[in-house]
Amino acid sequence: MAVGDKAAAKGLAVYASTQDKRLGYNNDNQRGDELADEIDARAAADTALSTSKFDAAKIKIQTSTPTVVTGGIWFKPV
Repeated sequence: MAVGDKAAAKGLAVYASTQDKRLGYNNDNQRGDELADEIDARAAADTALSTSKFDAAKIKIQTSTPTVVTGGIWFKPV
C-alpha cells in the first residue's frame, strides 16, 4: 500500500508529492482540523453512549411470565 492510501480511504487529506513545499503549514493545519473533527465525533458518541444506559428496572428475574415491559429483559431461572 502506498503512503497516504489509508488516509485517503478514511477521507483524510492526501497531498501530492508535486505540491509546493512552502504550503506545508497549510497541510498541517488541515490535518489538525481533521483530527479535531474526529475528537469531537468521538466525544459526542461517548456522551450519547453514557446517556443511553440500560434501565435496571427493566430486568426481570422470575419463574412466572412477567408483565410486558417495553425494552425489558426477562430471565427465567431453571
